[in-house]
Order: sequence, then structure tokens, then C-alpha cells
Amino acid sequence: MSPIGHEVRRLALRMIGTILTALVLLVVIGPVPAARALDIRTLTSPQGIPFWLVQVSELPVVTVDFAFAGGTRIEPAAKAGAATLASGLLVEGAGDMDGPAFQDALAARAVEFSTGVDRDAFSGSFRSLATEAEEAAKLVGLALAAPRFHADDIERDRRQLLVSLARSAENPQAIASRSLLAGLFPTDSYGRDTDGTRETVAALTREDLVAYVSRQFTRNRLTLGVVGDITPEAAGRVVDLAFAGLPAGDSRPKTDPVSPSFFGETVVDRPIPQTIITFALPGILRSDPDWFPAFVMNHILGGGTFTARLFREVRETRGLAYSVGTTLYPLDRAGLLYGYAATRNDRARETVQVIRDQIARFAEEGPTEAELAGAKKYLTGSFPLSLDGSGAVAGLLVTMQIHNLPPGYLDDRSSLIEAVTAEDVKRVAKRLLDTDKLSVVMVGQPADGAGSAAPAAARVSEDGARSTSPNSIQ
Repeated sequence: MSPIGHEVRRLALRMIGTILTALVLLVVIGPVPAARALDIRTLTSPQGIPFWLVQVSELPVVTVDFAFAGGTRIEPAAKAGAATLASGLLVEGAGDMDGPAFQDALAARAVEFSTGVDRDAFSGSFRSLATEAEEAAKLVGLALAAPRFHADDIERDRRQLLVSLARSAENPQAIASRSLLAGLFPTDSYGRDTDGTRETVAALTREDLVAYVSRQFTRNRLTLGVVGDITPEAAGRVVDLAFAGLPAGDSRPKTDPVSPSFFGETVVDRPIPQTIITFALPGILRSDPDWFPAFVMNHILGGGTFTARLFREVRETRGLAYSVGTTLYPLDRAGLLYGYAATRNDRARETVQVIRDQIARFAEEGPTEAELAGAKKYLTGSFPLSLDGSGAVAGLLVTMQIHNLPPGYLDDRSSLIEAVTAEDVKRVAKRLLDTDKLSVVMVGQPADGAGSAAPAAARVSEDGARSTSPNSIQ
């Protein structure tokens, strides 16, 4: 069959699978029980693979979410991009099946299979009708244990990744995020772009991809969550069909902490009318006993709602930016409080100064009782709404295990938030909100002398080279 014929057949099968799934959902649709307590079962497959299961009978669908510890941090620097390239190629053939044949097999059974990679893990999920779960698991197991990595597929996906990298190199938001992490982690994998560089991606070989997945796809790195209309016995079979064919691996890799290098302010010169701002402060690991006070603190300071202090002071009171906010960013080996904003070039330094002032004020004064009550109400009330499907629940099961949270965590979460006091938040704010460590990246052409009391910012030219003088422009 010609390549065009393969494509037409694959699209037809995919459409049939989509229609079949949609018809089933229309007939039996019902919500995943997110708002009520989830009955999480901790199980082990017949082949000895641990997994968590939530049985949901409302839909005849099964979702399996998985994560392998590692991600881009197990790539050698010279091979950066191997994880991303390998991820995209997993659906391009496995075992004896080429790309069209493998995709036909997925589509014929209405199997949704996707993977992705970040700084700490290679993750993925597959979803199918319950009657097809074992067949879906066989296909996923084949993709993980015997990816094809055909030369033509590698070159096509390499070209696509190089185009993506070229676009990212000109995207102000991407530049700001990338520059911030590169400054905070100059010698660690956390400071590298997860997609690699144009140079490293161009040099990747099939052998590099095979070496990466051989190291990454081992059972000792694996965390699993299963959700759906499936018995524990059937779930164990699905788990083994997908993952028992992988090597056991050595003892689970250790993760030594890494300390961010806070650097002050940096300007990346770009001829654009807006300045994109990213900033970071010391954060907190998910395992830290102060996690919940920090969680509440972040929500009050800049947690992405209209009541957050930064939103009120930067946008509503002064009209400096359309959006501004912060989030806790707990990596496996480091914690950050990450923030963002965007404003006109002539208001950029004023915006940074207002952010700095509000951070310092929060560290000194802590929250009001009204802010604390509002944060607790939002954080406890909005959480069930985030679990709006089996995929979200399966992902939560994996996340809980990665962070060593017990199965009963969901029953205790609201009470843990309610137990946070104003003094707890103030104490953690003093610990984390140190403006001497505030690191800021501004991408654009922020006007100098607009009232910032911070040290003079180093400038970075359009080719990314840091200037030797803080006030010079290359």
C-alpha cells in the first residue's frame, strides 16, 4: 500500500475509533467520582509490579498513567534532546510494525496513547475501552520494550524538533523561562532546555535514542496509576502486559538536592514593545513539613486569582500588567517559587519594583485573617473540580506516589490546609521570601531608570552572550 493509502486508512480507523468511543460515552456517560472520597487500592501485579487502582464503574473505560523517574536529567549534556525525540517516536513503530501499522493497530481499538518528558520524569498514559485494555497494554508494552526508531522517522521528527527549537529561540515567553532556569542552574540539567539545543539535536543518532530508552525504561523507575471499570485482577494483567517486559534495573536512582544560584536581574535584549518578566525565589520541596503553609502563602501572594496581592497591586491598583502571578515549582531535587508578568517596556522596571515591594511586605507582615480564610476556602473547594476525568485521577495517583504521599492523603488534605495558621504562613514567608535572592529575567527593551531600587541588571545580547559590563549592550 502506498504512503497515501496508509494515511487514508489510518485516518479512517482513527475516525471509527473516535466515533465508537463517543457513542459509548453518550450512552453511559457519568462523572468520575472526584468530589467524593476516592477508594485507592495499593496492589501488586502477578509479575511483582506495584500500582495504585481506583475502580470507577460509571464509564466502560480504563486509563493507565505512568512515569519513569529520570526525564532529561539522565541525559548527558551532549545528548540533550534525546528524551524529547524518543518520546515523539514511540508511536512511529514498534517491534515488527512500522509507523502506519502500529498507528492502525492503536486506531482500530480506539486506543489513546501519549508520552512526554520533563526535567524529572518520562511520563505517559494510555486509555481504551475496558474490553480493549489488554490489547492496548500489549501495544504500549511493545512500544516501550521494542521501539522501532527507523532512520526515516528519526530524520522527520528531528526536522520538526529543530523547527520547534528555532521558533522557541524567538519566543519571548520561552526565552524568559529558559534564561531564568539557566541562570538558576548553570551547571545542572535543570538549567537545560528539555528539548535540547539545535546543535545537540542535530547530532543525535539512533544509538543515542536506544541508549536513552534502555536507561530510562526500567521497572525500578516506574510509578503507575490505573483508573476505570476494571477489577484488581484484570488491572494486574494489564500492568504486566504493558510493563513486565521491561528490565528490572538496578536499585532506584538517588536524587541528591541541588541549590539554585540566585543571580539578581538580567535583561535579554529583544526589539519588542512588551517586556516579558519571569522571576524566582527560594521554594520548597514537596516533602518539606512546611509545604502546606507555603502552599497557602503562594495562593495569597500570587496564586493566579483576582484576590492575590500581586494581581491587586500590579494590575488593579496600578494597571501595570494584564497578568501576574506565582506558583510553587517543586522539582525532585530543588524547590522554587516561580513568577511571571508582562508589561510595556517603559513600565517594566516599575513593575519589577512593585513585585519586589509586595514580596518584602508579605515577608514582614504575613497574611491578614481575611486573606487566610479566603485562601483556605478556595484551595479546599477548587481541588475536587480539578479531578474531572479518569485521566486526571490516574495522574493524581502517580503524583501522590512520586511525592511519597499515602493513599489516605486525599481524605486528610482539607484538614491539613485548614490547620494552617497566620503565624505558620508568616514564618514560612520569612523563610522563603528573601528579596536579596530574588532573581529576575526581563525579555524586551525595558527603559532604564524607572524607579527600580534593585542592583543594575546584567544585559544579554540577542545572541545570548552576557555582557561584561552590567550597563552595556552588545
